[in-house]
Amino acid sequence: MFTFFSSGFSKFWALLTAILLTITINAESPPGVPDGAVLVTSHTYMLDQALTRGQGVTTDGQYFYFSGNLFLNKTDMQTNKTLVKNVMAIPPQLLLLGDNHIGGISYYDGKIYAPIEDGSAYQHPYIAIFDAATLKFTGKYYAMPLELHDAGIPWCIVDGPRGYLYTMEWSNATVLNVFNLNDMSLVKTVPLSMPLDRIQGGGIYDGNLYLSMDVGSKSVYKLNPVTGAASLLFKCNLSPDVEAESMTVLSTDKGPLFCVMGIGPKRINMVLREYKLAD
Repeated sequence: MFTFFSSGFSKFWALLTAILLTITINAESPPGVPDGAVLVTSHTYMLDQALTRGQGVTTDGQYFYFSGNLFLNKTDMQTNKTLVKNVMAIPPQLLLLGDNHIGGISYYDGKIYAPIEDGSAYQHPYIAIFDAATLKFTGKYYAMPLELHDAGIPWCIVDGPRGYLYTMEWSNATVLNVFNLNDMSLVKTVPLSMPLDRIQGGGIYDGNLYLSMDVGSKSVYKLNPVTGAASLLFKCNLSPDVEAESMTVLSTDKGPLFCVMGIGPKRINMVLREYKLAD
């Protein structure tokens, strides 16, 4: 009887997921033709799979690592299946301060660097470090300066070769914050050539930052972290109802793939879209 019930529930869940997937695809139609890039492929995560992958993404070239509000998830890039998950990733000492949101994460040297904030008060911005193999908290975390994070700490990007970690203000940022990766002390701020608004996260490739912006057509920007020169790279042209989230850059033998997250209008799905630059 239990086997029958289990089998029946699995079929019901598969049917429900298929119905909801159809609804979300129709809600996002037309999907939008990117400007300046070509959509190579996409993968849709539904319901609980979307919940643990709803905020940030990073990669080590073999796995995707995702964050949700409270979660961390390690996903096989070939099968899109969860390999490891941490369903209560925010350390207890930060939970007690009111921290309730993990943003856009970054991978480097076997570790996941996670920005954690206490929206909507935004009085306790932290960077916490996790082991990438197990997604367990390493015990290391750093308080970040409030004066540089008025609206929390929505994302971070690690620049291993330079020994830096980067952050930025959430709304109309005018500078890039540069921290020493070893102790998170402030090294400098780099003025931007143009304000950047509602950046959800990003990745690093060939020394440059690539940032996902949740404004208008949902675009990807390129930023030189040394000079502060910022420019539009391409437009995703997604539905206005889709919320752009974080992104990462995957190095391939055919060049970079820009992997950009989008939360569907019903908030029951997350689509990871992979773009290459237009010829």
